[in-house]
Amino acid sequence: MANEIVCTYTGNTCVSMSKDGVKDTLHTEHNNANEHVTPGDMLVAALGACTLTMMSVVAQKYGHNMEGTKITLSSVFGPNAGGLQSVHLNITFPQGTDEAMRKRYLGVVDLCPVHKSLNPAIEFSVEAH
Repeated sequence: MANEIVCTYTGNTCVSMSKDGVKDTLHTEHNNANEHVTPGDMLVAALGACTLTMMSVVAQKYGHNMEGTKITLSSVFGPNAGGLQSVHLNITFPQGTDEAMRKRYLGVVDLCPVHKSLNPAIEFSVEAH
């Protein structure tokens, strides 16, 4: 079954988005007063959420509690609607996460479906601590 999201232009460069009754407002980068999340922000956030989901599968497999694991994402979009150029993922693991688990988690970073769906020309970098 296809995932269905409805986007409706509501004026003033804003778009209403809904999925299964959950609604949010997006704002284009053009004249964004940082009042709303942009579609580009959502793309980068989707990458972070998907990456954490992949890591959670590893955590379940090894019986590890990864609660509190955080990814801070920094992105660069090209000028004039040039698209996503680079993303840096800064992953912070909870205290007590041993080196073996860190390696397992980092091994799935580029396996998430969102990452696989992005243009291969996008530069990705990962930092973990």
